Amino acid sequence: MQLSELMDLTRQFMDADGSTRWSDSFVRTALANVYDQEWSNILNAAPYYTFNTVQLAPDANGIIDITDLTTGTGDSAKNFYRILGMNDGNYQYRETRFQDVPLATTTNYLPTYPRLFYRAGDTVQVLPVGTSPTLNITVNWKPTGITSLASDSSTINYPQYNELIVARMAAAELLVKGGAEPEAAAVLIRSAADDRSSMLDDIRRMTISPTFMAYPDLAWEWAAN
Repeated sequence: MQLSELMDLTRQFMDADGSTRWSDSFVRTALANVYDQEWSNILNAAPYYTFNTVQLAPDANGIIDITDLTTGTGDSAKNFYRILGMNDGNYQYRETRFQDVPLATTTNYLPTYPRLFYRAGDTVQVLPVGTSPTLNITVNWKPTGITSLASDSSTINYPQYNELIVARMAAAELLVKGGAEPEAAAVLIRSAADDRSSMLDDIRRMTISPTFMAYPDLAWEWAAN
């Protein structure tokens, strides 16, 4: 479905065909907000619905910028959402939290320690620091946002036959602006919720998580020298 068709559907749900009450720009903005949230719903329910592997080496401080985990450009961009796994070909890296390794540095975090990573704002900290291997980072991603598409004739990337969810939710968001038509908006929200539930059930049944070989054990953990 093209963006222009999605905009037309949104206006139809508002009984606003040909109306100048909502500008095209305002409709796009509402669609963009809903589209992003609905993709979050999909990836939270089925993390491997979209995924790919990015190869990167952290810098000398073990830092990876999350912008480097987005691949592609324009309408074909795959925008980073979440790290699903990380390995260097020999070891599987485990996700942790900063508060669990607050003193990890190049001086007291030895290369023989377990391989770890954690999110730090707009970066990812990889441990141990200083080894700088090329990492295979599996991420899930969101497609190009509505307002970043090249034109209204661009095709939106959403599970086929479920685009009405986005149109209904955007229409509801526009109808509640200023308390204009809350009852009509509530009907659209309930209808979208039913469709979303069915879509996510279908996605969960169809999406199979890949199996990763993990190597978290180190020699010293087995009493080896």
